[in-house]
Amino acid sequence: MSKTMQLTAEGCSATFDPEDGGRLTSFRVGDHELLVQQGADVFHFGSFVMAPWVGRLRNAKLNWEGKAYPFTANAGPHALHGLVTERPWQVTGDGEMSIELADPWPWPGRVVQRTELSAGRATFHIEVHARERMPVAVGWHPWFVRRLAGAPASAELELLVEPGIMWANDEVDLPNGTMTVPVSRPWDYCFRDLRADPVVRWPGQLELTVSSACPDWVIYDMEESGVCVEPWTAPPNSINMPNPQVIGPDAPLAASMTWTWR
Repeated sequence: MSKTMQLTAEGCSATFDPEDGGRLTSFRVGDHELLVQQGADVFHFGSFVMAPWVGRLRNAKLNWEGKAYPFTANAGPHALHGLVTERPWQVTGDGEMSIELADPWPWPGRVVQRTELSAGRATFHIEVHARERMPVAVGWHPWFVRRLAGAPASAELELLVEPGIMWANDEVDLPNGTMTVPVSRPWDYCFRDLRADPVVRWPGQLELTVSSACPDWVIYDMEESGVCVEPWTAPPNSINMPNPQVIGPDAPLAASMTWTWR
């Protein structure tokens, strides 16, 4: 059994499994487990960090500055959710883990995730440090349970989110580079300009607010097993799009996400 990293504060606890892609495997508030505990594959439970890209990378290939870099396809013809979710991380400090970017990623770098937990509040940080110039995007992928254990069916999760605009998708459901008016639910889309921080509510039980300065948010509510509220630094396939985020030795990428609850 792999060794976990646990953080505790008044009325809450967070458990990470460094060997399982640095995943947040459990997040408990009081007696309530908020995260999906088991999934169909590594992308369907807990909460995990995505880097050095987010979502699907078109045709499992990065085209950057005149060169093509192939990766393993794991979502039809595409490469899904980066390169750090199926590899072990190292515990490098109190509430901190890191992982080196390695083959098949062509540039040396390091991804660090750090978590701070206190009564009623959890803040998650991601940093990407590059030793050479490279494109990058990061984000989180939490799976929130639709019903808290022991709760009645009437207490199914309610998601309060009102986006202003949405990335329009092409025929293979990847952003085509333009923005459009949000469609009606269910959603598996990337949004911008949220009117307020998303709220995940289990009626009569708990209410959790997700906050982040990340510009893009993927909301996924198409599966019975759980609902995903995902702050990302860029949309899917962004490192193949014009003007991707580029970092270097003196310019790391940093992002954060905060959960508060009552």
